Amino acid sequence: MSNYRGHLAWSERIQDSRLATEVVASLEGRAPEIWRRTFDLLRKESPEYRNAVDDEFTVESKTHCGELLSAIVAIGAGRLKGADPFAFVRKHAEWRARHQVPLVASLHAYRLAHKTYWGIAREQLTQHRKRKQALEALAILSDFWIELFEAVGAMLEEAHSAEEARIVAQNTKVHASVIDDLLNGTEPTTGEGRHLLALCGMRPARNMTVALIRPFQPDSKQVDMEVSRRSFARLVQQVLPSSVFGKLVGLRNGEVVVIANSDADTAARLCKHLSKNGIGKRGAPGAFVGAGLDKAEIERLPEALNEARIALDITGPGRAMVRFADIDLPDALAHHADRALLRLIPAWVRATHASGSERDLIDTIRAFAECSLNVKETAGRLRVHTNTIYFRLNQIKKRTGVDPRTFAGTSLLITALRLLENQHDRNGLGKHEGTERE
Repeated sequence: MSNYRGHLAWSERIQDSRLATEVVASLEGRAPEIWRRTFDLLRKESPEYRNAVDDEFTVESKTHCGELLSAIVAIGAGRLKGADPFAFVRKHAEWRARHQVPLVASLHAYRLAHKTYWGIAREQLTQHRKRKQALEALAILSDFWIELFEAVGAMLEEAHSAEEARIVAQNTKVHASVIDDLLNGTEPTTGEGRHLLALCGMRPARNMTVALIRPFQPDSKQVDMEVSRRSFARLVQQVLPSSVFGKLVGLRNGEVVVIANSDADTAARLCKHLSKNGIGKRGAPGAFVGAGLDKAEIERLPEALNEARIALDITGPGRAMVRFADIDLPDALAHHADRALLRLIPAWVRATHASGSERDLIDTIRAFAECSLNVKETAGRLRVHTNTIYFRLNQIKKRTGVDPRTFAGTSLLITALRLLENQHDRNGLGKHEGTERE
């Protein structure tokens, strides 16, 4: 059926078989049944459709099923006419592209429609009393369904891709504007913006969150980071299934920004899908990821953006993905303290951290905190005698003036160490900053 001109030859071949002609003719008026059989299969086998199904989609799907059936019946009767009798396929593809129905799902729909038509033909012919003629008719129709759906599938794919390219070019500015509006806590005011939200599955009354993604800086200076960020944006768009999330993915201030919603636990599910595809892990594709809390209202998305920023700032070589919900308060304070707070750090802690001397005392205070101030457990973890732990704790108190055997003392020392490590890693500070606390 090259260029769809072969329909005349197919009409002749179908009409050479009385049984094949009868089967095709019997399809007329059965569009609702064929649509239902195909659609039920589609919902089971193609989860990409679930997020796209609404009343408008259902009407369009039924209309297209009816148009395709009319063309099939017309071919069987030898009355398919017009310079472009399959123009409805292109219109269907363009509608699907504008409504962000995945191409793979539409092609899968054709494969299942093929399965439905083949099933109907087989049901009618396998029980026919004239076995030989029935098998001949079934062979004719089998070849017809294969070539028909290959042809319309190729037309749909070409038209869908062309419409997608046009939409991308047209909506680049609208897309960026909608992301800015949402991150400022306001709904888009333009018709194009509101339409884009609907196309992206960003529906009201769903949990929303914001995530920021920063690709790892490569060792090679020849790598274009802007190209890397664009690649990550495309990757994120692909790995977040439309059956689970509504999503807007874009580039903003040198980072990939994701605004996503789902039925529940959006931030957790978002991180799970990213991690499953290697995003937020060491290796390729490698990136740091920070995600905010779930929000129920658009006006609270600026909070989610700020939370994602805090989470992203806490990421590091050993922790590439951080959810704001998983951050403990001392860690957050250590990462966001200003330089003036370094003056509150005991001088011995600063000097020891900077020089690396007396690491046994630093290791002891860390283990003591992790063991809930239990000397015996700390000794077991460090594989030393309990008297050694007592001696080291006394040394720490003597040198800092802070008693680590109290909750307040241990909290102060651990927070100081976290603050120093964060400042050292990010700014190279920690050796000499202002007046030290004696």
